[in-house]
Amino acid sequence: MKKRLWLGILVAFVLSAFSIAKTLDVWIVGWTNEMTKIAEDLIATEYTSKTGVKVNITPIGWADGNKITLAIISNDAPDIVSAGVELGIRGSLIDLRKTFGNEFEELESTLFPAITKQLHFEGTRFAIPQNISVMNAAYRTDILAEMGLEIPVTWNEVYLIRPKLNANGREMAFHYGSPDYSSIWGAYTLITQHGGNFYKTDGFTSAMDEPESIRGFTEYVELYTKHKMPLSVTGITQFRSGELAMMIDGYWMYTNLLQSAPEIAGKWEAGLIPGTKRLDGTVNHGTFTGGTHFAIPTTTKNKQQAWDFIKWFLSSEIQRKYVDLIINRIPGSLMVPTSMAALYNLEGLPGNIAQVIHAQVDESVPVPYAPTQSVLHRFVAFAIQSCIQLGSDPEAEAKNAAIEMNKEMDRRKIEYKRFLDQLAKESTI
Repeated sequence: MKKRLWLGILVAFVLSAFSIAKTLDVWIVGWTNEMTKIAEDLIATEYTSKTGVKVNITPIGWADGNKITLAIISNDAPDIVSAGVELGIRGSLIDLRKTFGNEFEELESTLFPAITKQLHFEGTRFAIPQNISVMNAAYRTDILAEMGLEIPVTWNEVYLIRPKLNANGREMAFHYGSPDYSSIWGAYTLITQHGGNFYKTDGFTSAMDEPESIRGFTEYVELYTKHKMPLSVTGITQFRSGELAMMIDGYWMYTNLLQSAPEIAGKWEAGLIPGTKRLDGTVNHGTFTGGTHFAIPTTTKNKQQAWDFIKWFLSSEIQRKYVDLIINRIPGSLMVPTSMAALYNLEGLPGNIAQVIHAQVDESVPVPYAPTQSVLHRFVAFAIQSCIQLGSDPEAEAKNAAIEMNKEMDRRKIEYKRFLDQLAKESTI
């Protein structure tokens, strides 16, 4: 009788626990409503049904990221947010590596190193990447072949073949990354190809005055002042018409071309961005890598459940399913998964394009953490415009950008000292 009673109590307890299962609130920057709906359907069928944990997703616009900061300040943050080092060093995010140890290390090892490295700061890991942003190139191989040309490997080859292309009304250009459209990422491409960067790894010192950065910045400026590359192009429209024999844009152009330009199928190829031959003889084709991240606020009452969901969602199988659903349900759309295995197993993305994206990510350099990056980026943008519009000397402008960046960062060193001291103290415990 007693055994039956205890068994009944145990069953009731289990059922009760399931009925009051946790609900996780997740705020993600950059997802559209369509992406959110796809994720919610996937979670409902493959996560909630098995774990009993419900997940509410709120998409946050790129311009509304301050909502996350305000929620954290008011102690009303969700369980998972899109955030990174900035809020982490202020004590608002859990150090995932320290908290979850081997589980975190195992998960991070399955993701592209070029995207995880931007979250490495003083040994901490306050977030883990959810997707990747990277620039890529596409080439009109039919036009190049007609002129007896091949896809250029280096920028020097671009300089050699552009006169022939120009004589036939063709061009090669940055779309995203041009002086009129996010110029700092075009500049970052050439700077990192030469071995430079915007910042040093300490996060509080500019690297724009380093010789490698100056060489890369100068070459980017000279694309327009010396080689007369167009300051802006319309992108896919000109690529479809054949006016552009090479277009550098975001990774999203590939599925846009597959969906919206069937008339040039077989006439173009995905390829690496033209590279720079470094002093050691190697050619680097890199650009920037970035993305949005998953982080867990310190205020959450569901720390373990939040981590379990992140592990599940970032697994190669779920990333593959999610991105394939995006490709299939939102024509022309693409999200690059952070899982290396997921990228190669997408059903909706041709294998050759997946290989090019993978190679481009591997060649590229994550933007290191630096406080108030948007403020610092403007000094690079000012330098670019001064050179192109006013004819200023690129080396002088790069050095001046470094001076202005360092002034701003010196102020941040004072402001952030107590946070950095606390990090150092915790690392010794």
